[in-house]
Amino acid sequence: MKIKEIILEKMVTHLLQLCKQELQLSELPTIQLVNEPTVGGGTSFGIFDGAIKVVILNRHPMDVMRTLAHELVHWKQMQSGQELDGDDGSKTENDANAYAGIIMRKFGKMYPEYFLDSLP
Repeated sequence: MKIKEIILEKMVTHLLQLCKQELQLSELPTIQLVNEPTVGGGTSFGIFDGAIKVVILNRHPMDVMRTLAHELVHWKQMQSGQELDGDDGSKTENDANAYAGIIMRKFGKMYPEYFLDSLP
């Protein structure tokens, strides 16, 4: 296992703990970190379609975490019975963007060491 994978695994574990608490999640969906340029037909760094896929290729680890938090908000929205609308500017997208930002600010305060320029 490479250092980057070890660090990402630790970061994901910490973020999932925070998201479970903040979003009051009793369970998590399947999560896949993919080493590809994009997902969703080449239009996104993250996608939720019952499972979560997040791109890690050539991205800052904290941006990966923000995308994961965003997709976990979509998971919570679905669990709460909201109809997901992935259109830019839709209520569910705007809410996921806003809540992911709040989570990431808390995450950054909890783990400032994760703000690295890059990973090996």
